[in-house]
Amino acid sequence: MGAVVLVVGPDPLLCDREVERRLDDVRADGTPTTVVRLEAAELDGLPDLRTASLLGDRTCVVIRGAEDLAGEARRDVREALEAYAAAPDPVNALLVVARSTGRIPTLAKALAAAGEKVDVKPPADHDDRGWDRLVADEFRRLGRRADPSAIAAVRAHAGTDAGVIASQVATVHHTAEPKRTVTAEDVEAVLAGQGRVSAFAIADAITARDPQAALMALRGAMGAGEAPLRIVGALTFRLRQLLLARGGADARDIGGPPGRVAHLKREAQAFNAGELAWCHDRLARLDLDLKGSDLPDDVLMDVAVMELATSRRPGAPFDPTAPR
Repeated sequence: MGAVVLVVGPDPLLCDREVERRLDDVRADGTPTTVVRLEAAELDGLPDLRTASLLGDRTCVVIRGAEDLAGEARRDVREALEAYAAAPDPVNALLVVARSTGRIPTLAKALAAAGEKVDVKPPADHDDRGWDRLVADEFRRLGRRADPSAIAAVRAHAGTDAGVIASQVATVHHTAEPKRTVTAEDVEAVLAGQGRVSAFAIADAITARDPQAALMALRGAMGAGEAPLRIVGALTFRLRQLLLARGGADARDIGGPPGRVAHLKREAQAFNAGELAWCHDRLARLDLDLKGSDLPDDVLMDVAVMELATSRRPGAPFDPTAPR
């Protein structure tokens, strides 16, 4: 590992995992290493990384949330980091973590030039192999082996949410019988009744035009504590991507790689003309209802998700019993 590493990614858990892998690389040579973890928002200055230890120890400083260093008030800290990057200590190490670099372009450029920039991205929603590897890595990190059935079972409960996957893998690890490969039976014994937590699992069922699967995913998500307005936000995000893809927007406008855009265009074909626009209007009404209706949230969510997932002609009244 270089003396300076910039880790950039939208998912804090995945960034933390990358930092831990880097720290393991540093410790591999056996040199006693002290790790100092700091939040950028709380920094008044840069810790001393240039003073050599009399005992030959190494110091690794991890600064998280570097995007919070944007603005005039944090200029001193940014400049201190940029000055250090211009001449880093060859023994000690600095790891800076940011969700994005748009607000700190000069600092990000200086850090990347001084060492290495690592972009950490979660797998695409449709990348089943990528999510399977993530689940397997979480078991491996805890010293466990999981067979394919166990990985599939965790994904069925956790969906595409790295934090939920990590939490559920840890729960299974601490509960299942030790010194044995984890199976689907072990997972279900611990996680039975916990539906897919990720709100995007509901979006998957809606785009598949499957009302029953969408309702099951919704019940699982809300049963696991997912906030209704957060679910609405996730559905709005996915359906907006589909609408943009159908309209011919490119990867930059949609906010994803070209391969993802092609996948969204295929998904958008499942919606009849005008349906995606209607879905956006329905989500807007759901948002208002959740903030002002006297009906329970679960009733409002059930009805809306059923309507969103049911294929319908533009302008036709909703009828959940009508043939599809």
